[in-house]
Amino acid sequence: MSVANEHEQIRVGDFEGVVLIEIMCCDVQGPDRAQNFSAELMSVAQQDSQKPILLDMRRCAYFSSMGYSSLFKLVKESKERGRRVKFCNMHPDVKVGAEIVGLFHVVEMYDSRQAALQAFRQEGALSAAAH
Repeated sequence: MSVANEHEQIRVGDFEGVVLIEIMCCDVQGPDRAQNFSAELMSVAQQDSQKPILLDMRRCAYFSSMGYSSLFKLVKESKERGRRVKFCNMHPDVKVGAEIVGLFHVVEMYDSRQAALQAFRQEGALSAAAH
């Protein structure tokens, strides 16, 4: 995986033809952290790329309402730009909040990175050269 990271709360890299965003912090709460998190996600979503985006959430166990709002913004911005987006490795506590706010209605979530990558492949979202 190639990684070029200028972010504090996320790590961004290219993994099997997908833009992989890994959340590096254990929580996204408080207005300043949530705003910075949102800005970092938007910088990735707004890149001039058609590669699908996979958000790996395995390290994060808590989101505030502003944190969940950032996830909705990532999905909306990505889809508006014609980019597919999926989430994976969601902590059980985060999953409860995601269900409450309806995140499952706007984005597909997978238990593992491999399952999400397989779904991208089945949709034809990954080029033949990527795998």
